[in-house]
Amino acid sequence: MKGLIVKDLINISRSIKIVLALVVFYGVMALTTESPGGFTSIILLVLAIATLSTYSYDEMANWDLYALTLPISRNNLIQAKYIFMLIMSLLGFVLNSLALIAINGMMKVDNLFDGINYVALGTGIVILFYSIIIPFVTKVGITKARIYILVTYMVPFLFGSLIFEQIKKVSPNPPNGLVEFLEMIIRNAHIIIPSAIIIILGISYCISIRVYSKKEF
Repeated sequence: MKGLIVKDLINISRSIKIVLALVVFYGVMALTTESPGGFTSIILLVLAIATLSTYSYDEMANWDLYALTLPISRNNLIQAKYIFMLIMSLLGFVLNSLALIAINGMMKVDNLFDGINYVALGTGIVILFYSIIIPFVTKVGITKARIYILVTYMVPFLFGSLIFEQIKKVSPNPPNGLVEFLEMIIRNAHIIIPSAIIIILGISYCISIRVYSKKEF
């Protein structure tokens, strides 16, 4: 298991210079524009792309055919991918938090930890994104799964915009029931969001295990 995770770390190390260059570039922009939020978003995006790139490396090297000849189970291969994803997500949260604290300090913000909650939310969204995408990648491969990745990005945005427009047509002011529901979610976000992430991640993992166990190479 450890070897599988190290293998993915070695793969993404090939693009570490590009990652560092992007981090430095957007870090400077965040300081000059006094907008650290955009910088933390970029870090999450870069790490998300780096994580997905491990599937591309595996696909180009026909890794699955070789891996199945090793004394490891198919479940181990899936487990390693999910653990690696969670490691990268945690790394993203740590790097984002440190960068945000540093930028807040340089801008002399009263609360150095201002915005950490948004970093946590962004990390949760990234994990949810992975949870939806990994079963598709497991089933059809990263190349064919690109359309699913695009849909995962676009559908929530378009669906949310459509609902918002419909609500505006019905009433300029949001319905009281909707406002109360959103307020309830915000009040209990520290419970609802982690619980939702754990449930969806668990479902995603079970689906990926089932798909990979039946996959032929």
